[in-house]
Amino acid sequence: MALTIEEAAILDVIERYEFKYLVPERLVPAIRETACAVGRRDRYANEDGSYRIRSLYFDTRGFDLYWANAREQRDRFKLRVRTYPGKKSPVFLEVKRRVQDVIIKSRACVPAADWRELVEHRHPAALERLAPGPRKAAEKFIGALHRHDLRPVVIVDYQREAYESTLDNYARITFDRRVVCQRKEALDLEASDGRWRPVDHPVQTQTHEPVCVLELKFERRPPAWMVALVRRLDLVRRSFSKYCYSVNAQLTLPDTRAARLEGGPLP
Repeated sequence: MALTIEEAAILDVIERYEFKYLVPERLVPAIRETACAVGRRDRYANEDGSYRIRSLYFDTRGFDLYWANAREQRDRFKLRVRTYPGKKSPVFLEVKRRVQDVIIKSRACVPAADWRELVEHRHPAALERLAPGPRKAAEKFIGALHRHDLRPVVIVDYQREAYESTLDNYARITFDRRVVCQRKEALDLEASDGRWRPVDHPVQTQTHEPVCVLELKFERRPPAWMVALVRRLDLVRRSFSKYCYSVNAQLTLPDTRAARLEGGPLP
């Protein structure tokens, strides 16, 4: 299932592994120290070393993508539109597929002014304005959207602190904090300040202290320094889907959670 370099370049594809952990904030300085020793801060970070990410997630009326993730199906995917608030950012149309532990992500970088028209109407002129790589990735996104009859469900917004290794071809450490969400059924990335609900709150994560979402990302096998870090701090992998946790955060009545998911839109 591995892609050749040429195939990846054509589709603008990232193929990697992602290991997730919920780590107490008290462990972050030690992890950050390792990240700085083997690499550097993400080049797109703000002065405080972080940047915001906002994603609009799509699903079916029956929330099939949610249930595939919640049940940890071996082959599943997510569809999202991503932007970076506070920056003059284009919009990225992303299909993120997981096959066992392998993550395969295709993304199309499109102008912020064009993405809605492109997604809703497959606008030929907007497609033609894209380079061949982004065009193929956009067609893949739009094809999945219409084939599965997907619609906007929820917006997820969070702060990311990221580091990239200078010792490896591809290895990254990211910390995600202040994860919030709100219901979204329209095809846009706007949000109302008063409607955010917390996703990484201890009540949601079932932890006794504040945590952040740590992700270790790498190609094929984890670098030796990453393995040593996990062993030294005794980190334990934990599934944490921001999309699934966000859907759960919108469902405040546990007794009717499944019925609401299977029967209709979020409250």
